[in-house]
Amino acid sequence: MNLQDKWQAFYQKNWRDNPVTLTQQELSQYPTELLLSTVQYPDFKHYTWQDIQQLSAIKSNCAVPKLIDDKLKTAVEFELMLCSKPPVDDDKLDITWFNNHSLRYPAGASYADRYFRQKGITKISAPFQTYLSADNPAHPLYSFFQSLSPKGRDALLSGYRAWLDGDTLWLSGKEGWKKITANIWQPLAKQLGIKIGASNCAFRYSNLCLSDQKPNSTLLKFTLLLLLFGMTIIGLKSLRQRQQQNRDKRFILQLLTHELRTPIASLGLTVEMFRDEFDNLNQTAQQAVWRLLADHQRLAQLTETSKGYLSTDKNQQLIQQVAELEEWLTHVCDKHGISFQLDENHTLTLPFYWLSICLDNLINNAKQHGKGSIRIHVEMRPPTQTIFRKKKKTLRISVSDQGRFPSFIERWLIWLSPQKHPDNMGIGLSIVTRLMTQMGGRLIIERKPTSCILEMPL
Repeated sequence: MNLQDKWQAFYQKNWRDNPVTLTQQELSQYPTELLLSTVQYPDFKHYTWQDIQQLSAIKSNCAVPKLIDDKLKTAVEFELMLCSKPPVDDDKLDITWFNNHSLRYPAGASYADRYFRQKGITKISAPFQTYLSADNPAHPLYSFFQSLSPKGRDALLSGYRAWLDGDTLWLSGKEGWKKITANIWQPLAKQLGIKIGASNCAFRYSNLCLSDQKPNSTLLKFTLLLLLFGMTIIGLKSLRQRQQQNRDKRFILQLLTHELRTPIASLGLTVEMFRDEFDNLNQTAQQAVWRLLADHQRLAQLTETSKGYLSTDKNQQLIQQVAELEEWLTHVCDKHGISFQLDENHTLTLPFYWLSICLDNLINNAKQHGKGSIRIHVEMRPPTQTIFRKKKKTLRISVSDQGRFPSFIERWLIWLSPQKHPDNMGIGLSIVTRLMTQMGGRLIIERKPTSCILEMPL
């Protein structure tokens, strides 16, 4: 329902479920003109200020001026009868006189009000009560109207169906008037989603300012604050766990690097012995020695690069090598059994060992989580980012598949609850991002389809 429909439902429900306080039959016994609060003030709609002054002079002097307006005839007659000597008999101002003359005195109040006040009569018989104003204590509806403000009384008498007087809601209808307390109408307004008495009105009727009820902002703020606090606690706890895992991994790497140096050195002596006797070995043994030489070289290189990575000296961390792009790509991609596309071959000086780790991780990630065939495209082109504006070219290595890279929220949830996988040691894209940053490059990720790009300034 829109707001006006809600208001109609609110009015009808309150009208149907509450008793009549003042019936229309009681109200119709008295002239509406004398029930309005404005009857107590001079009637400047029909009379001028000079007319009021003339009546005051007549009342004081008991004499009529030569020039008097005919519309003051009744008021002049009334004042002359009250100030005549001897005083006018009561039977001259009987019920017939009040019935045959206008009700409202030009200077305010009714003729009956002024008559009985001047006579000092407080107990007025029923026939004369009809000609009293509602603000006269002798009026039968006086006590009833005292519980309603003059503005509210005038509004309901003028045809408005509702008026809010403080916390009390007044309704008017064919049956009469109804007085409804706040403990009755407020729950219904809340149930219908109406806010009455708001500062910003979406719909106004009489003195009622109505708008759609909005959720409790304090409760909403408290809920959001509580949710934010909970998310912060969870994030901090997860961050602490991650930091602890990183410290543990670093310790294990330091331990392994330290402990591997001795057996690798011993293995190097053994390799040298086999190399000295290489010519005396048969073909099968020679092939085994070649494998042993290659494995020793790889282990020695791994130890040296790991030792450099753990060093506090930045120059020691990323040792660079000279190699051809095609040769290096062939070495990395052959291990995974995939091909690559190289636009132009060059001999470059780069930290190829760490680039190999980054490329291996991207290929393994595409194998585990990607879809379709894996494509590797390598090119050199001018930099597109301002961070590389001092470089003439950048090396871009793109690893693509047909899958969909997870969104930021999905990655955040995975980060909070990492999946346990025997082949997933928690390195993945985080170590690639970190290594690329340390090498002065960056990792670019495109979502649909997935494309992970290693970009290195040259």
